[in-house]
Amino acid sequence: MPTHAESNACSACARSKRKCGRQIPSCIRCVDRGKSCVYPSSRGRAASSSRPLLPDPLRGSVPRVDDGLLAGVAGNTSSPTANLILADDLMLDLAFPLMDSDFAAPSPLIQTASAPATRADWFLAPETWRISHRVDISAAIPIGKAAMKKYVVLLQSWFERWVTTGSNPFIHSCLYSAKAPACVQVAYATLASYIHRTPANTDTVLQIVEDRSTDLLRENGAILDRVGAEEWADGGEQDVDLFAQLTRLHALMVYQIIGLFNGDIRSRHVAEGHMAVQDSWAGKLLHSAAKALSNTHDVATHLVGCLPTPSTYSQQRWYLWILSESIRRTWLVAVSFSPVFSVLRQGWSPCPGSVMFTNRSGLWNAASATEWEKQCLGRNVEFLQRFECASLFDNAEPADIDEFGTAMLDMTFNGELLEKWRDRSGRL
Repeated sequence: MPTHAESNACSACARSKRKCGRQIPSCIRCVDRGKSCVYPSSRGRAASSSRPLLPDPLRGSVPRVDDGLLAGVAGNTSSPTANLILADDLMLDLAFPLMDSDFAAPSPLIQTASAPATRADWFLAPETWRISHRVDISAAIPIGKAAMKKYVVLLQSWFERWVTTGSNPFIHSCLYSAKAPACVQVAYATLASYIHRTPANTDTVLQIVEDRSTDLLRENGAILDRVGAEEWADGGEQDVDLFAQLTRLHALMVYQIIGLFNGDIRSRHVAEGHMAVQDSWAGKLLHSAAKALSNTHDVATHLVGCLPTPSTYSQQRWYLWILSESIRRTWLVAVSFSPVFSVLRQGWSPCPGSVMFTNRSGLWNAASATEWEKQCLGRNVEFLQRFECASLFDNAEPADIDEFGTAMLDMTFNGELLEKWRDRSGRL
């Protein structure tokens, strides 16, 4: 491995007179301390731009990374929201120390409106994991109960699709192709039995759902906080493997989508008692991903034991995108359960915020790393915060946005605005 002069250290390490690992976009020391990592603009950039993003013996031709693209991160411009939920600015991200509220999600610095994704780390940069509450208020209105019910039906269809096809818009077809942990297998089988239940065995199936959900919580350190109310709290450790955190959350979401919205009073009571744990697990997952996947020094190690073993550098990048995008989409769906349920029950709820995700159709369903890479380089991938997606009305056609992105648009923006966009595009 080539060595570099210490003058190429980032500004923070140079000031502290500490050894700098010179990783891009942030060195390990700055990531661990949550500091902004800035490299000198002349010799430092020339040296750092030649470092591979993902050190790997399988690497072929390694793309160059221009860390200068991170220079323009905006300050905090957050505002009260009127997006997914009726107005209230109690924000759930207060529980996530890494996503501090004085660092707003960037304006779309990853791409311009007409530029493809050319940076090797466009989906891994630390700022892409920030929770945002910004919204173009002129385009957003409070979402009514009819839209909430439609969203619940859509989520139910996505879970059913996972059972019948092995994937859905937030569980990628490759995610469990190499390894399906026991908790996912049990949840999958339980969901299949629920989908195919009969009037004669419904009570039995719902009891299985309750028992398996409770077992999952106990196995992961959750504790019964209020015995009479059957309310559970997350008592597990923070340091759980990233893939294990994702899989346990998928399993719990299966039980919750059944319990909260199937109409059975007992099932709903139990699921309400589990909602705090689901929100906590979702928060821990995003926190862990922000810390682990932003560390370019060992980011590829998080693929070990989950996705298939990559055979090329391009395949490794694709698998990393699959893992990171699955985490982003899973978080967005998981944190929507509680607010949607609250709106349907009491008419309002605090908003959980949003993280960046990929909107462009074609990437999620790409059949190979080559196809995925071609989609990334050929056009704008629309990697945006949900609250920034108003730009799609000017820069994209409805057919350009995939199913997940379309669902987020429907839950965020004025229905009349969406209808005009679709009608206008249909006439072109």
